[in-house]
Amino acid sequence: MTTQILPLTRERPYGLYAICFGFFLVLLDTTALNVAAASMERDFATSLSGLQWVVNAYTIVFASLLLTAGAVGDRFGAKRLYQIGLALFTGASFLCALAPSVGVLTGLRMLQGVGAAVMLPASLALLSHAFPNLRDRSRAVAFWASIVSVGFAAGPALGGALTYAFGWRSIFLVNVPVGCIALLLVRGFVEETPIKQPRHIDWAGQAIAACVLSAVTFALIEAGRVGWTAPRILVALGVALVLAVTFALIERRSASPVLPPHLFANPSFSVCVAVAVVMGFGSYGTLFIESVRLQTEGHLSALAAGLMLVPFTLAPALTTRAIDRFNGDMHFRPRLIVGQVIAAAGAVAMAASVWLSGYSVVEVGLALLGISIGFVTPAMTAGVLASSPAETSGVASGILNAGRQVGASIGVALMGTLVQSLGSRGLFTSFAMVLGFTALMGVLTTRAIPVLRSEI
Repeated sequence: MTTQILPLTRERPYGLYAICFGFFLVLLDTTALNVAAASMERDFATSLSGLQWVVNAYTIVFASLLLTAGAVGDRFGAKRLYQIGLALFTGASFLCALAPSVGVLTGLRMLQGVGAAVMLPASLALLSHAFPNLRDRSRAVAFWASIVSVGFAAGPALGGALTYAFGWRSIFLVNVPVGCIALLLVRGFVEETPIKQPRHIDWAGQAIAACVLSAVTFALIEAGRVGWTAPRILVALGVALVLAVTFALIERRSASPVLPPHLFANPSFSVCVAVAVVMGFGSYGTLFIESVRLQTEGHLSALAAGLMLVPFTLAPALTTRAIDRFNGDMHFRPRLIVGQVIAAAGAVAMAASVWLSGYSVVEVGLALLGISIGFVTPAMTAGVLASSPAETSGVASGILNAGRQVGASIGVALMGTLVQSLGSRGLFTSFAMVLGFTALMGVLTTRAIPVLRSEI
């Protein structure tokens, strides 16, 4: 017999903890692993491109399956899907710790991505069902968001400490006991959601979207190793183009398209999704190349590198909390604009740090980029929900999160390849690209999203 989870103001909120801790592992693992990149490079005697695949195998699958995971949860029940996703993620984490080669580790990271993609929409659906009262639900979602923020913030420091003390494999092993505890709590204290009317899933569109992202990522990563004009790179880009055209044609004829065109007809929605792609590109790309840079060029230990990255990962949570406390009613448009201005300043600082000695400019740049994420993340989420019909909020949220993961995959692939190919010039070019894309998003935000009367 299951026990309904109770609001935070009452006793035994174990179900809420289970829902939050499961996804906490996903964010913790994502940021912690970047700090272990240099250690894995030594253990496996692999190149930077091999490390890029370890990171992107996860994000490609995560981004692709997010587009339909919500619909699958509606069909089979969010609790069941959450348990399956958490079990996959936990089991894959254990196997990752035993991986004998970078190829095997890459494949197991894909399995982790499947688990994470299933868990994210299911966790939010379970929260909505468990807390029917709007006030309790808001508090539960806020608690969920804070736990996720802690996972993102603690990742580099914890990952660095574990790698320094026990080796990179311990980053995966730490997921196992926490995941098992979360599974037991979900089983005992979380109620299943009602099975809704099954929604048609466009499996063909889903598969082609995943193939497009995989082909583009392959070309961007391998270009750093074999050159941009190598036959395999040109073929991969050609395949991606053909598949993208095929995807567009299928989507036009699909009764339930993966990317509903009526959502993108709203300029505010389109801009917010574009901002998510750029934010994922800049944040995850920066996290990857800086983790490697601090340990290879700076000769820092994994622990020291992880601590250096704390201003970047901790700032989003602190910024979001400060905004909600002092100006929680601010509309999403000015939040986006302010965040993009701060991100541009952070990109300038990071570009300048390439040619300046010492770590002070690096820390300033990382802190500014982290603060910008604290402005942009809740703003783009609010913008997507405000600019889409209530009945499609799940699909809209899935597209937003998928866009962020797509940006992450491209950022890690392209920025890593530029550094691998051009060294310091590639590092400078990477941050210049972040600056350029951020500036473009700032212009689109000011022109495409309407101004409210309260802003005038």
